[in-house]
Amino acid sequence: MALLLMAILLFLSGPAASAVGPATGFKPADDILIDCGSKSSSKTPDGKVFKSDPDTVQYIEAKDDIQVSAPPSDKVASPIYLTARIFREEAIYKFHLTRPGWHWVRLHFLAFPNDKFDLQQATFSVLTEKYVLLHNFKITNNNNDSQAVLQKEYLVNITDAQFSLRFRPMKTSAAFINAIEVVSAPDELISDSGTALFPVNGFSGLSDYAYQSVYRVNVGGPLIVPQNDTLGRTWIPDKEFLKDENLAKDVKTTPSAIKYPPGVTPLIAPQTVYATAAEMADSHTIAPNFNVSWNFPSNPSFSYLIRLHFCDIVSKSLNDLYFNVYINGKTAISGLDLSTLAGDLAAPYYKDIVVNATLMSPELLVQISPMGEDTGTPNAILNGVEVLKMSNSVNSLDGEFGVDGRTTGMGKHGMVATAGFVMMFGAFVGLGAMVYKWKKRPQDWQKRNSFSSWLLPIHAGDSTFMSSKGGSQKSNFYNSTMGLGRSFSLSELQEATKNFDASQIIGVGGFDYGVDRPTMGDVLWNLEYALQLQEAFTQGKAEETENGEP
Repeated sequence: MALLLMAILLFLSGPAASAVGPATGFKPADDILIDCGSKSSSKTPDGKVFKSDPDTVQYIEAKDDIQVSAPPSDKVASPIYLTARIFREEAIYKFHLTRPGWHWVRLHFLAFPNDKFDLQQATFSVLTEKYVLLHNFKITNNNNDSQAVLQKEYLVNITDAQFSLRFRPMKTSAAFINAIEVVSAPDELISDSGTALFPVNGFSGLSDYAYQSVYRVNVGGPLIVPQNDTLGRTWIPDKEFLKDENLAKDVKTTPSAIKYPPGVTPLIAPQTVYATAAEMADSHTIAPNFNVSWNFPSNPSFSYLIRLHFCDIVSKSLNDLYFNVYINGKTAISGLDLSTLAGDLAAPYYKDIVVNATLMSPELLVQISPMGEDTGTPNAILNGVEVLKMSNSVNSLDGEFGVDGRTTGMGKHGMVATAGFVMMFGAFVGLGAMVYKWKKRPQDWQKRNSFSSWLLPIHAGDSTFMSSKGGSQKSNFYNSTMGLGRSFSLSELQEATKNFDASQIIGVGGFDYGVDRPTMGDVLWNLEYALQLQEAFTQGKAEETENGEP
């Protein structure tokens, strides 16, 4: 689910969620917030002010103007979910950006009852100029509780000053939206390089993708609401993803103890994320031999960018913590040494790892474990996890179709099935051709040396001899009638070519295949050559008979 329904309902949580202290601010160049269907501006619990439809009329191009609203409810924490705009035909929001670059695009949904359209049945797509954000989206298929709020959050590198969101309903259906956010993100949020999972290698070009934020988890800590994040993000607790809570133990320190090293900015993650962690639980053994595991349901058709956050808040001294990190059973980081990488205790460090779709399964598995060697205290920690879906080869984040109609095909399993079908079809076609040729075979085919002269598409003359004088007539006849071709002895070749007389040469050349295997064309050429030798031999025998030679 998209950030667990964004945890908006927990906006009302009081001191427990908000007592984490103020966060370092970021002033976005673009900060477009629209409360769709609203006649007046709305303020959310985290202090954001969303403009009304009348105040943002310059952004929208739509043929219909259907606005619906719901009465205030204690079950809905934010007013932006009490209004919506419905489109029975395609509608476009067009924005002029102050500064191109990375932007958050957040779409807010709540399918509340109204007298215009059943929003739970609305099926539609949402597209930008380049990316498909939602394809045939239906809220009942994306939300366990269709009456709960849902946020879809994307991170898009917009290179043009113009940016648009296109809402395209399916025929006989409609599209709807409760609220839209288009907000600048800092350039340093996504670097251009990371690490591929398998084989472990550098991965470049991360800025060429669009991303959907699927999970943002504060491991070992509480919910972090937008007003306490440096970029207005929501971080959810990790307990529902933890495979066995008995194997992990929560640890924490004061947020003020976190010291960012050079190259790491608080905009990557707030101090509250690095001030909590999960470590190995006490296994009552000298050398713990187990993993702490987190499972994240995922779409195996897409690649993912996994951002892992670490901060050593458990060690008493430097160079005492070394551990391994695994993703989907493969080693992502071996012998992680935070003392060397971060340079200090309580110093944040993060790692971006790209998991290719070929390595994905319906669940993304993240694990930590000690190195299992005499390298300090046997322990392992994890402070935070971000799981971002990456756009595919046709620039889609939902489904196989691109904005321009291109498709990725049927995925890796479909490709295997298609290849198998093509091979099977080819085999049937070949078998059918052989059956057809068999039915059309000449009446005297058994009198010939083999059926190659009528089965294969090459010329081979009509030889009537079986072997030379005193030769292996029985074996050659068997090979011929069985269609296995005919074997020529050295004496036969000498006789057919008059002991390799130069006047009998019918062609010059040879084959040097080197390291390559001969092609089918090479095989057929050699077969044709052999059959021509056979024909020459037959002709030579006939001439001898005419001349009265024995």
